Amino acid sequence: MKNIYDYFNEKIRQAILFYHDNFIYEIRLRINAPVILNTSSGEKILTGCIVNEQDIKDSFNRVTEYSAYAYEENLIDGYITVPGGHRIGIGGYMTWQNDKSAVVKNIRFLNFRVRHFIDGCSVSVLNQFSEKDLGNILIISPPALGKTTLLRDMIKNISNKKEGTSICVIDERNEIGGCYKGTPTIDLGVRTDVISNCSKAEGILMAIRAMSPKIIAVDEIGGESDKEALEYANISGVKIIATIHGKDVEDVREKLGSKMLSMFTSKVIIKGIGEYICC
Repeated sequence: MKNIYDYFNEKIRQAILFYHDNFIYEIRLRINAPVILNTSSGEKILTGCIVNEQDIKDSFNRVTEYSAYAYEENLIDGYITVPGGHRIGIGGYMTWQNDKSAVVKNIRFLNFRVRHFIDGCSVSVLNQFSEKDLGNILIISPPALGKTTLLRDMIKNISNKKEGTSICVIDERNEIGGCYKGTPTIDLGVRTDVISNCSKAEGILMAIRAMSPKIIAVDEIGGESDKEALEYANISGVKIIATIHGKDVEDVREKLGSKMLSMFTSKVIIKGIGEYICC
């Protein structure tokens, strides 16, 4: 599996490594501006490393394996997920195609969101739930506090330890399993299947029809189609583990509604990195 540093040329790579931090969450490349790292110890501006057009081009070519055409559908979404679950956001000049979809041209901004896997981070959370019946679990968190990291570890632990279970992960943006050409590059456990690169709603219905899951896991729910598919999964007897952006239960109630929120018998609120409140 590629290291995140493999996506940068020697100039950018050496600058990042010089200021290496074990927990780099984001690496931002902006044309004619210094590289910026968002890390566990705060923001680091690499004033000695100014990004030019060639630096952007070098990274983009590495991300797309020198074949931007092969990633055209991803470019419409504005990001590309690479092996390991790292996600690269893309910014620049927007053009419109005949089908009215927007595509980024003249790429001048790249945001590398670095995936972290913290083995065992879900153990303290799962210990608070019944082993016999986990119920439906909703992970609530503001952005960048590790909700997907917690979800991954929860999936892996349940998959490896709960005999007879079967988990299907609906990985819309390839962030949970880091799928590359359909194969996960992140260990999600021995009893886990992955449906990637499709909408959550489509994936949930497909999983129920074809994969007979006991548990469905999804990241960042919120749309009406997500809610309809999750309700269908629930009445079909499939347990759900999901994440959603929010600061607390009341914040999420406004987004999902009381009926949908009550479907989740257990909630995990992330207050800070590694700080979990179960209710």
